[in-house]
Amino acid sequence: MSGLSAALRLAMFGKNVLVLEKHYVVGGLNSFYARKGRKFDVGLHAVTNFPSPSSGKTSPLLRACRQLRIPFESLNLYEQSRSRISFEDKHIRFNNEFSFFLNEIYENFPKEKDRFRNFLQKMEDFDAYSINVPDLSTRSILKEAFAEPLLGEMLLCPTSYYGSAQENDIDFATFTMLFDAIFKQGLARPSHGIRAILDPLVQKLDEMGVKRLMNNAVKKIKTYNGQATEIVMDNEDTYTADHIISTCGLVETEELLTKKKTPPKENKKGNCSVIETISVFKGKPTDFGWDETVIFYNDDQEFRYEKPKESMDSTSGVICIPENYQDPHNQKVDESRLRITNPANFDKWDSLEEPAYIAEKARCETVMLQKALEYLPKGQIQKKDFSDATLLKDTFTPRTIKKYTNHANGALYGSPVKSRSGSSQIKNLYLAGTDQGYIGIVGAMLGGIAVANNRILRSA
Repeated sequence: MSGLSAALRLAMFGKNVLVLEKHYVVGGLNSFYARKGRKFDVGLHAVTNFPSPSSGKTSPLLRACRQLRIPFESLNLYEQSRSRISFEDKHIRFNNEFSFFLNEIYENFPKEKDRFRNFLQKMEDFDAYSINVPDLSTRSILKEAFAEPLLGEMLLCPTSYYGSAQENDIDFATFTMLFDAIFKQGLARPSHGIRAILDPLVQKLDEMGVKRLMNNAVKKIKTYNGQATEIVMDNEDTYTADHIISTCGLVETEELLTKKKTPPKENKKGNCSVIETISVFKGKPTDFGWDETVIFYNDDQEFRYEKPKESMDSTSGVICIPENYQDPHNQKVDESRLRITNPANFDKWDSLEEPAYIAEKARCETVMLQKALEYLPKGQIQKKDFSDATLLKDTFTPRTIKKYTNHANGALYGSPVKSRSGSSQIKNLYLAGTDQGYIGIVGAMLGGIAVANNRILRSA
């Protein structure tokens, strides 16, 4: 997503651009695939930063659309119905009205009302988008901000799942950006999935004559005298360029360099990966009693966001019901999708032989669904009837993430080390995407735009 956005921005200003893609489809972590006649999004749970142009509010999403000359209305975004953060018997609900979320905080934590207002002001005063932003521990800040630790733990949960590359913490800049994106602005989803965003980007690139080479990975980047001089592909084809933008990750990019100023370090590699299962059921979500869009859950009072000891950890996770985004056209829904995401251990999955791998996926699917049902209301169809209602199941693991994105350890959000400026150890090689530090679909688009604007166009 960041690469396509950067390419389009450069092409708009007459630059000769070539897009190189390892996969046979575009999108990276926000791609798509098909199973049994159905299309599935890979990374898309929600598009954040929702406000429409008519709201009168500024939004990173609107800025991205303007920069790429994509009409906001063409995305056909549906707003969330209502979502929830659940820790044992404590629940905080939210939708796209920030006042609703505030009332939930005040009702559930009445003694924290003044402290929460002070915390909001602290985030307002913090320049999260600065290139030189300090690396601050959000968990430490939350502990100081609130007398009731549970409130801080509940705020960490959605922001971690939607953007943290660190175990058991998140840098305060990323937290602030995600808090604004999720709670102050809101969640939405394109009516036709991620392709509603990808297709306009690809169409514009094609119209401008930008060549895309698919299904062929970069093998190495040759360097000389601190400059990138040549790109070598898996099929041994070579390309030269004045400027190179890499979106494959910090560590992954450094490993491609033939001459490195500093070799990639193990502590640069992220450990936070996930397993996700997607189940398709016959019937509307209301048939099952499901009326919420996204549920973040945690079995304990303390939130742990870390690489589990076993293949996966079902005690904490995310449940997403895509059909519960509000459809303004009231289109008939006859199927429901349930997406369940849990922390996972890359090493455990990577070590399995194929028969054991398939068996472990099947076991995890069952465990994940059983746990999710504990946080979902009971409807007309009870647990014992789900097998009859199930039309399709599919699951991806950390090994799948590694296979299609080459992210070390299958790390969903890449390295805990970020380069906000997009700079690397090589003068004409820049980073965009997850390891630039701007999170999610909107962050990826703006990150790619920023690198194109600030590192290449302004230096021309």
